[in-house]
Amino acid sequence: MENKPRRKYVIIAKASAGNFVKYQTNNIDKTIEFLLKKHDIFYCNVFSNKGQNKGLMLYTYGRKKGLEPAH
Repeated sequence: MENKPRRKYVIIAKASAGNFVKYQTNNIDKTIEFLLKKHDIFYCNVFSNKGQNKGLMLYTYGRKKGLEPAH
């Protein structure tokens, strides 16, 4: 059985009052665009899923500020 290649990023987004969604992706911009259409997200955090930064938060997205590097 072959292992599927892992996606580069994991995006966890707050979709509603107590509902979070999680997506694995290689393209952050297109996934955020999809999330805005499907779930009308409040904010989301983007984590690395590969390499030496695995598990670290790389970016954050908010309605007012957009996509920016994590602090």
